[in-house]
Amino acid sequence: MKVTLLASSSALLVGWALVESGQIARLSERFQRPERATPVRQVEVLAETDQYRVVKHALGETRVPLEPKRIVSLVHAATDSLVALGIEPVLASTSWRADSVLPYLDDRLRGVPKIRQGEAVDLEVVLEAKPDLIFANASRDGRLFNQLSKIAPTVCLGSGVAADRERRILDVGDALGLATEARARLDKYYADLAQTREAVTAAAPDQPVSFLRFRRNTCVIYTRSTMFGPLLFEGLALTPDPEMPFVMTGAGWDVLSVERLSKLRSEYIFMVVDKDSELYLKRVRETPIWQDIPAVRHDHVARVDAGTWISGDGLLGCEAIIADVAGAIAPERSGHGLD
Repeated sequence: MKVTLLASSSALLVGWALVESGQIARLSERFQRPERATPVRQVEVLAETDQYRVVKHALGETRVPLEPKRIVSLVHAATDSLVALGIEPVLASTSWRADSVLPYLDDRLRGVPKIRQGEAVDLEVVLEAKPDLIFANASRDGRLFNQLSKIAPTVCLGSGVAADRERRILDVGDALGLATEARARLDKYYADLAQTREAVTAAAPDQPVSFLRFRRNTCVIYTRSTMFGPLLFEGLALTPDPEMPFVMTGAGWDVLSVERLSKLRSEYIFMVVDKDSELYLKRVRETPIWQDIPAVRHDHVARVDAGTWISGDGLLGCEAIIADVAGAIAPERSGHGLD
């Protein structure tokens, strides 16, 4: 997956004495990475007969056919996991619009019918898909659980936590009787992650990294613990910019005032830009404050896809983010760089 480089201004202004003097050289030592909690499994197989397996999940117990052929996925984590296991759903929910596709799954879901997620789920469309198994979201689709269960056996996955997004493949694998295949795919993911971690930490040792989003004519910085935070700062062992808040806010991000924007020390910035904020970004890029951020001065700003970084939930989503990071920091590892 390609990442797009934002051209930096040629204007180099006086500033960033702390960065230039090397006083943040061991910033990573001051960032105490929290101990990772034991991953929580969301699915448990309680019993198995010659016709079905009894699966315990977030909203109860469900009899899942041994070899379901027509699977509907109303939750991104399940869709991601199904594709990772080589299974194509007959119907899959999307983010935001019924015709939108998670970018990193675009090619692999091109022929799969789409359905709006959440309260917009059309039960008639689900029924017409003639599923023999449905994966749903415990919180978002919980109110529809009984109705969905009348259409087909339904397994509900919770939202989980940011630190174990890749492990949802184990839950889906258990529900489908593919535990061995799921574990093998996850093991491959961890092996590739370790190699990429070695490459990016060698290429950018102790260099601060941040993730920004331009939305609704504001600039926001995402917390270290939200969504992709654990992947960046635990899985890939990158060093967060000191301005990245650690405590998860209600929205998962903090608004960056002009003053805080001027304090960014990031040597690498990953960012997404909503359609309604292109002009705002243009104005920000013309300011001395933006031009003086180390990542901007060194051409280390990567514009990435919101659908992947914010909506991608699962092993393949994590791999897509890892590819973006490697492309920006260690292009020899990813096979492409910022362009």
